[in-house]
Amino acid sequence: MTINRRTALRQLAFISAGAALLPSCAGRHTKPDLVLNNFTVDDAGQRTLDALTATLIPTTETPGARETGASLFIFKMLDDCSAKKDQDTFFKGLKQLDDASRKTTGGTFAEASPVQREAILTSIGKKQLPGEEMNFFYSTARKLTILSYTSSRYFLTKVQVYELVPGRWHGCVPVPASQRS
Repeated sequence: MTINRRTALRQLAFISAGAALLPSCAGRHTKPDLVLNNFTVDDAGQRTLDALTATLIPTTETPGARETGASLFIFKMLDDCSAKKDQDTFFKGLKQLDDASRKTTGGTFAEASPVQREAILTSIGKKQLPGEEMNFFYSTARKLTILSYTSSRYFLTKVQVYELVPGRWHGCVPVPASQRS
């Protein structure tokens, strides 16, 4: 069987293209939830912060902090608005939270039951657990979780309906005599 040069080059191009694309098809590749510039977050850290926000504002008949994306908001605010020192302190506190949870419950904070999570957070809030970084982490995460929830689409459209300033104009409302000049 004879092969001309054109056929050989075409087959070589197909084989090399397939060899170049094969490694990208193998393995598990997930798209990151959020692109951050100053630090990276592993899955365990994201799960821990997600569990913390869900414990602070749980899901009931209304969506909680997890559904409004509070953990992603916290990471983005840290990335954009915090100094490197504060970011490092935050992530040390995140690690200390998991360590404290392992000591008290035997597992990570994300694996703990909601009652155990509340007990851990209560003891951190009362400063019963040691760790300055953990206290900084908890206060920052709590503050940003509340900010995230109160600025979410759900909260501003269903709970506290947002109106642009100066509000509505009522043209046919009489002016009281005390306000007339």
